[in-house]
Amino acid sequence: MAHDWIGCMKKMFDLKTKRRTPLAAATATFASMTRVLQPAYTRRLRPDQEDKASCAPGAAGTGALVMAWHGITDTGRVRPLNEDSFACQDFMDRSLFVVADGMGGHDAGEIASRIAVETICADVSGLANLGHDPKGLVERVVLHANAEVRKEGTSRGSNMGTTLTLALIDGTTAHIANVGDSRVYWIENGSITQITEDHSLVAKLVSTGKMTKAEARHNPKSNLLYRTIGTDEAIKVDIFTRDLSKGGSLLLCTDGLWGELSDEEIHRICSTEKGSRTICAKLVNSANEKGGRDNITAVVVTVG
Repeated sequence: MAHDWIGCMKKMFDLKTKRRTPLAAATATFASMTRVLQPAYTRRLRPDQEDKASCAPGAAGTGALVMAWHGITDTGRVRPLNEDSFACQDFMDRSLFVVADGMGGHDAGEIASRIAVETICADVSGLANLGHDPKGLVERVVLHANAEVRKEGTSRGSNMGTTLTLALIDGTTAHIANVGDSRVYWIENGSITQITEDHSLVAKLVSTGKMTKAEARHNPKSNLLYRTIGTDEAIKVDIFTRDLSKGGSLLLCTDGLWGELSDEEIHRICSTEKGSRTICAKLVNSANEKGGRDNITAVVVTVG
């Protein structure tokens, strides 16, 4: 029944399928990582005006929340090219984290994800302040990224596309947006919560009770997406808000990570390892040990 439903949905929507290749005999090591963020950076959330100069790595004030982050993207053990992109930017009074997983074949996916991330970063960095509508701002920058990817795809005659998820942190609040199946998790007090919703056919089946999460994880159609950046001129952007608290962590990741590791495994690593840099490395290594069948990107933001 689920198979018939998927076939019907494929006819109704212009679906994006993430390109997958057979498992290669060759393996990769931690040294194969293609891009790693600069050493873990720390700053105080909403630093007082007089204390801004002290917001160097490791700086913290009495009673203040301190945020540290680190990000890694890795080609994995199968793909010859890394089509993931990510960015972490600090603007003193706010921080931006973006993860994208490109698709389209050849180098189109890599270009699509890069354009989406660069557009988001340029738009947010060009703003003097967030104004009174951070949710509206997040939606606008994602829609602009969609337009830029579509424009590039049209000029190349390509059907390039990308997933996109971002977290814009203003004070102690994270404004989160996503299109596709790259995810944002919040890990806190012995629990893990998936904040974003996957825009995939199997996720639809799970939400309607036609498939279990375990079945969805191993379904061969799990890479069929019905909403991506660059696919349509008009797209819907899911927006979420999350208050940050001491002891919690945000995780932004592509399906190369959560497709290999269960939520329980992700939670265990984030809870037992110390520091955003170490957590990132352990997550990526663990995903590779499970097969590394896709590009892997993880950005960890810890709040202490």
